[in-house]
Amino acid sequence: MKKYIKQIGLLALSGILLTACNEDDNTGDAMTTSSPTNITLSALTSTIDESAIDADDSSTYMVTFSASIPAAVTQDAVVDVWQSGGTADTNDYHFAGDDYIIIPAGSTSGSISVEVYQTGDIEGDETLVFEAASRDGYHSLTPFSHTVTITNDYINDVLDLTLSWDAEVVNGDVTITSLCDIDYDLLLADDGGNLLGYIAGTSACPEHGSLSGLADGTYYLLADLYDNPLVDYGFTDAIPITLEYSQDYFPTSGVISNASQTLDMPGATDFSFITGVAILEVSGGYNYTLTGL
Repeated sequence: MKKYIKQIGLLALSGILLTACNEDDNTGDAMTTSSPTNITLSALTSTIDESAIDADDSSTYMVTFSASIPAAVTQDAVVDVWQSGGTADTNDYHFAGDDYIIIPAGSTSGSISVEVYQTGDIEGDETLVFEAASRDGYHSLTPFSHTVTITNDYINDVLDLTLSWDAEVVNGDVTITSLCDIDYDLLLADDGGNLLGYIAGTSACPEHGSLSGLADGTYYLLADLYDNPLVDYGFTDAIPITLEYSQDYFPTSGVISNASQTLDMPGATDFSFITGVAILEVSGGYNYTLTGL
């Protein structure tokens, strides 16, 4: 009986020893930990000249954030980037894609870009402050902050103009459904009445044009009846000449519609049939005031 008990005790002790060995092995594996991989973040662009931004070349207004790690890891590293301060806002920039950087598993780098806009309104110098942080505990990131200063405020000085004259006129049994066969051009003159050139001079109906870079002063906007193939139809109705104007980023906008000529007036290429449409006052290089004539 004692022998039997002794055997049971030995077996039990053997099981404990085996178990202890296995637990020691497992514990040893679990205790083998690695420190989080450190991510290095950089952004070289710190100043952007807003007036030099070229909408056709994105490289002129990009701020690129680049993240890198010393060696490739087995899972993605993700870094969140956000605006934490500054005087500019989301009307001045946007992320050109995601607002986080991914360093893909097997790679050592990744990047994202921020595009800065030409806003066109009066803002002065502005700043954008960005911060970043690692999204998980497997990768560490030294506290990061980057400031971008937007200088040389771009102010829109473009005045957009549209000259319209289309309408339907009826004379007895004859109806002209559109006056777009008539050709008007939009001209600019100085305060002495001297023609400075065409603002819009195509065969389009309506005519679209724009003004910018004018010296401060008083100007006249004129409608020139260049061609009128409807002159022989016997209509004496008034041609409704309308001028719409607007300036992006500014409250400058409106419609002037008190100008008109009559359908029995022929067109001419020597500016014989010009109608005054509006007086244009320019101040400060980009402030426009229009008054109908």
